[in-house]
Amino acid sequence: MHYLRWAIACSTLTVLWLSPVTAEARERVSSFVYVGCNRVGFGATDPAPSTANVAQLQQTLADIAALPVKPDYFFFVGDMVLGMQADGGKTLTRELDAWKVLVNQNRFADSGIELLPLVGNHEADASTKMGDGSYVEYPDAANLAAWVAWLDRHHLAKAHNGPNGATELKHDLLAEDNNQTQSYSFDDLSTGVHYLLLNTDSLSTVSNPALPDKTVASWVPLHWVEQDIAKAETNPQIDKIVVLAHKPLVLDNPGPHDIVYNTTPYKLADDLLTLFSNTPKFAGYFAAHAHEWRYTDKLGPNRNVTQILAGNGGSQLDAGWSPEGGAYFGFTQVNLYDDNTVGIVSYARPAPTPYDSTDPQPAAKSSEEIFFPVIGK
Repeated sequence: MHYLRWAIACSTLTVLWLSPVTAEARERVSSFVYVGCNRVGFGATDPAPSTANVAQLQQTLADIAALPVKPDYFFFVGDMVLGMQADGGKTLTRELDAWKVLVNQNRFADSGIELLPLVGNHEADASTKMGDGSYVEYPDAANLAAWVAWLDRHHLAKAHNGPNGATELKHDLLAEDNNQTQSYSFDDLSTGVHYLLLNTDSLSTVSNPALPDKTVASWVPLHWVEQDIAKAETNPQIDKIVVLAHKPLVLDNPGPHDIVYNTTPYKLADDLLTLFSNTPKFAGYFAAHAHEWRYTDKLGPNRNVTQILAGNGGSQLDAGWSPEGGAYFGFTQVNLYDDNTVGIVSYARPAPTPYDSTDPQPAAKSSEEIFFPVIGK
């Protein structure tokens, strides 16, 4: 594992990395940026209509628009808004619409960078308070339908090829047929990259042990993913397969909803790690959910899968995350090179107090680049 390490000297931010692969001369073929988790918490006072951490969102959008080399895509990997209400999707739709207004008002709107939001548990789920005071999350059909409608209304989905039809739904134990833009994939043939955007809170037919009338959280359409990746593996025009999702596959001491579902008899996180570990073109799993930045390598049965978490978009940062130099917000750029190397650059700005301060924020500063190879290269 590698954490961003930074120090402030003479009022200048310096970012230091330990790099697992020595940097060599190489040519960047393409790049994308991503981040997740910008929504405020339920305890926030006087939140914006979007429930976003507005100051952090606006600065991140401006920073991305100002990058010296324009990335191909900006993936926002979930928890953009607070959501999580069982009210027929009304709250979610209202918050998402307000979030889109913020984007439209930012210089990012004129950048030409394609924005592709990805659903997180705060967009997909609702929750119920239990007798002991705890909350149990479950995918909410109305929220998922509202998410799909919002993507379609604003043309924010790149494709509509997700799980579809009775056979595919049954194979993945999915509960309804609006999955085509919850999980989907597309090929960028100009750069040889296959992108897979994965909903890690798909509505399944598997009963929730804590709420028998609801279904389990953190579900993924495993068999659809297997078929999609197999197709990309056999496509000679594809060199790299990138997977983006909201929830991690692994996490230290995860709570019941913190990683992809991995409880007997459905070990979905383990199965995905095995799939990725045996996929020669696999070029990384990029997620969020944990409110921190973390680089983890040597995962999977072949110890060759890399997971990067960029859940430092503006939500209150995890209390247990204490990187050297202090906690930080920002976003991550992923560079894909002609020698089948992947480069990771974290852009960081100090987290203010309070975390949801409305004060203008400084531009994020870039780290040195971490490099790792595509699995089969």
